[in-house]
Parts: sequence; C-alpha cells; structure tokens
Amino acid sequence: MTKKKTVYVCDNCGYESLKWFGKCPSCGAWDSAKEIKVSKDEKKNAGLSSRIFLLDDSLKIDENKRLKSNDPEIDKLFGGGIVSGQVILLGGEPGVGKSTLSLQLCKMLSKHGKVLYVSGEESIEQIGLRSKRLNVSDSKLYVTTENEIESIFVAVNQINPSFVVFDSIQTIFSNSVDGVPGGILQIKTVVEKIRKLSKEKGIPSLLVAHVNKEGNIAGPKLVEHVVDTVIYFEGEKNTDFRILRVLKNRFGPSGELAIFQMLEEGLKPLKDRIFIEESNMPGNVISCVFEGTRPILVQIQSLVSRDKIATARRIAHGIDVRKLIILGAVIAKHLNLPIDSHDLYLNVSGGLKITDPASDLAIASSILSSLYNTFLGKVVIIGEVGLDGSVRRVRNIKKRIENAKKSGYDRFIIPNVEDINGENIIKVSSLKQLNRIILGSKEELI
Repeated sequence: MTKKKTVYVCDNCGYESLKWFGKCPSCGAWDSAKEIKVSKDEKKNAGLSSRIFLLDDSLKIDENKRLKSNDPEIDKLFGGGIVSGQVILLGGEPGVGKSTLSLQLCKMLSKHGKVLYVSGEESIEQIGLRSKRLNVSDSKLYVTTENEIESIFVAVNQINPSFVVFDSIQTIFSNSVDGVPGGILQIKTVVEKIRKLSKEKGIPSLLVAHVNKEGNIAGPKLVEHVVDTVIYFEGEKNTDFRILRVLKNRFGPSGELAIFQMLEEGLKPLKDRIFIEESNMPGNVISCVFEGTRPILVQIQSLVSRDKIATARRIAHGIDVRKLIILGAVIAKHLNLPIDSHDLYLNVSGGLKITDPASDLAIASSILSSLYNTFLGKVVIIGEVGLDGSVRRVRNIKKRIENAKKSGYDRFIIPNVEDINGENIIKVSSLKQLNRIILGSKEELI
C-alpha cells in the first residue's frame, strides 16, 4: 500500500510543520493548522523524463506574436503586448475596478481568438449587466461562474481559448486539497495548477486578487514569485482616477505605469497632464518624474507653518515621509533656516505616489517657496539633493525636458549638466545656489 506522510500547514501564512501546532510560530495565528497527507510514492517516477532545449534564436520571443489590445496604455504596460503562456496577477482593493478592467481586456483580446472569463464572485446576470454597461458583446467571449479549478480546466480544454481570466483566485478552489477557498493552501494549489496549464498550452492567464488591509495581495504575497507579471490597480476613493502599476514583469520593464479615468462606460486612458492644475500660489512646484520608462509631470505642494508645540510635524501624501524629514533637515543645516521649528506638509496632486529621486529639488523648492511666501512661476524643477546640500544630475534628464516642453513648459531649474544649455535653463549645483536664485532673482522665474 502507498504510505502517506502527514504535514500540518498554517492556513494563514503557509508555514509547514511535521507536528501539529495550536499557535503558528510564524504569524501567531491560533487554530490555523491544516492537516495535509502527502504520498511518499508520488515522487518515485521523478527524473525519468525531462524536456531539454537548445538555447538558440528559435526560443526567443517573437514580438509580432504578442497579443495586443490596440490600447497604447495597456500594450505599453505589458512591454508591447501579452506573451504566450504569460501568467499575470492583478491586485487591487475591492471596488477599484478590477472586474471592469478584466472584462474590457477580454473584449480587446477577443479579436485574437476565443476568450474565457471565469467569475467566481458574480452570477451570469450580474456579468450581463456589467457587459451591457461597458458595451461588451462578442461571439468569441465565453463566461462561466464555475469555482472548481478542475471543472474550469475541462471548459478550457473544450473551448481552447487564447486568453483566460480568473476573477478572483480567492473564490476558486481545488478538490485535491483541504481548506476553504481563499486559504493559503487553496490559493497556492490553484495558482500552481493555472501556471502549469498556461505554460503547457501557451494560454495567457490573468489572475485577479484582492488586497488585504496591509496593502498586499491577499495570500499574503504568497504567489507573486510564481507568476510572470504583477500589477497593482491603485485609485483614491474620492477621485475617478485609476493607476495601473507594474511591480514585476519577466517579459518587459517593471515599474511601468498606465493612467485611466473610471467612467460609466468603463476605463478611459488619460495623459499624464491630468496631474497638474495651474496655480500661482506659493508652495506649488512642477517636476518631471519617471515611472518605468515613462516621464510624467507632477505638481508638488508644500505648506510651511510655524509650530506651536514642542515637536514639529512632518506629514506627506504621495511620497515617503522619511524623504520629507531628510530634506527638511538638509535645508535647515545647509541654509541655516529655522525649518526644525516649523510644521511641514507636502502633497503630490492627483493621488500619485512617486519614488523618483529627481523630485528632491522640486520638493526643496516647494518648501522654500512656502517658507518665503513666494510663487516661483511656471518652471519645471528637476534634480536630486544629497545630504551635503549638493544638487546631483538624474537619469534621462533630456527626455524629462522634452516631455515638459510638449506640455507647454519652457523654463527649467536643473543640475549643472554640461551638455544641456538654453536661454531659459537655470543650472544649480547646491541648495545654497537655489536659495540665492529664489531670493535674489525671482523675476527670472516668474
């Protein structure tokens, strides 16, 4: 008879142990141990056969064979299109528009062949209402509300689609393992089976996943290393702007970003100019940051107010508050300004979150603009600030300037770069030089 080994797995974090445990040693969850029996004979045939290929030009990806949606924003997001057998993980908070985007993507890709949309959360009637609102109707688009992965694979073999959407993986389960849908064991098993099917048959798959309260893909982050592409769907609750951000992509650049607006008829692609609103008030500064391979103009707003309590506050929205703390300290140290006794508030307009160090000089300029109660004018400020108060050059500065000029900006404050010159380009090498320009040459900026 086949012998089986018993393993206990935490249903919350995936921790494995040969002995039963009441409290998980990894995540601290109580009563989360699930008993799994593994056959010792399962691996007896391992290694009897293997698939070996010669790494030559025949294995390279043919860019012409990528599945294209003909939407420039989405195609650029995937590095030019979706590759055969690619497994994509789409994460986002409930209500942000993941199902809407998935259904629209199915419509775009149905021109390449049959598409299967698996919905484990909604009924056929609910999907029909959404498709009517989005004007999605195609003879090549198939829908199923099946939750069992083995039954879904039967439908895949019958239809032989060119693209499959699983909405969402938290509602799909496998009968080969114990546990409720959405548990660690079920998610891990389901994703692995989908990955294997996609690679063997060359069918791209989109896995929709919810984000937990910590901001991670529910699991937590258990399957990100298994899939080929990880995309986060971001959006503020008080705005209709939506941002698709690529965190991982094996078939294209990571860090790519696409901007959409949520309308009644679905998601509409937008240009980056949407993040800027003209203002002549102090503290408003324009910069150009890179998200992936894309330059985006952003508006940075600062408010400096005198502190009436013992400890000054530092509050930031859109950037890491630690960057604001560091830049405030650098300004106080090298410009001998009483920033330490003032509250600093900073905001990046439009709900965009930026990490590009090229925004450092703009943040410092915004703080000085608010402190001096002076508007700097219609000028784009680009540069990284060091702890020694120096202003350093950043990558792709020419592309940033060209992108700003296309949006109507022709005046710039940049680091001291030798190969970039112009009548309306002001170069600075330190914060002290920037401070002198703001105080003594305001007419050059306004």
